[in-house]
Amino acid sequence: MKSRPFPQFVLRAFVSSWPIFLLAGCTSAVQSGHNTALDATDLVAMTDDMAQKILASPEVQQEFAQHGPLRVVVEPVENRMTAEVLPRGPAEAFTARLRNLLSHHAPDRFVWIMNRDAYYRLRSQELGVPLGPSPDAMNPNFALTAIFSSLSQEDKKHRSDYYLCTFELTDLNRRHTLWTDKYEVTKVAVKGFLD
Repeated sequence: MKSRPFPQFVLRAFVSSWPIFLLAGCTSAVQSGHNTALDATDLVAMTDDMAQKILASPEVQQEFAQHGPLRVVVEPVENRMTAEVLPRGPAEAFTARLRNLLSHHAPDRFVWIMNRDAYYRLRSQELGVPLGPSPDAMNPNFALTAIFSSLSQEDKKHRSDYYLCTFELTDLNRRHTLWTDKYEVTKVAVKGFLD
C-alpha cells in the first residue's frame, strides 16, 4: 500500500504557527524536567516574546514616527541569578537574538550601534576587516538591556528555580525607560534526575 504525502498546506500551517504554541505557556509557566537552568527553549521563547512586545509598544511606535529609526546599543545580560554562572557568550546570546529578530521584522525602525566593548575586542584581534567609525563617533540614543534574577528552593526531593528576566529599552538622552517587559518561568526538577 502506497503512503500518501502529507498535505503541504497542513504542514505549512503547523510550521508557521509553532511559535504560538511555544509562547502559549512561556510566561508565568511551570516547567518540570531534568534541569532547572535556563536553556535554548527559554532563549527562543523569551526573545520571540520580547521582540513582539517591543514592536507592538505604542511608545516605541511613537518614537519612530516622531524621530525616525532608533539608534540602539545592545548590552549583554546582567546576571543577578542566585546560583547560575552566565558566561559572556550566553549573556550576549539573549540580547543578540532579540536584536536579530528586530532587525529582521522591522529593519527600518532601528539602527544598531556596536557595543563599545565588542568594538575594542574585535579591534584587539586585528581581524583585518574594517570595523567602521570608533565608538566615540557613533552615539546611540537608546540602550537595550536585560537583567536576569532568580530564586531557588531545594529540599531532599525537589529543586525549583523561579526566573525573572527583565528587558528595557532606555532613552539615554532623556534618561527614562521607553519600554520594559518581563519573561517569567518556574522550573522544577526531581532530585533523582539531578544526580
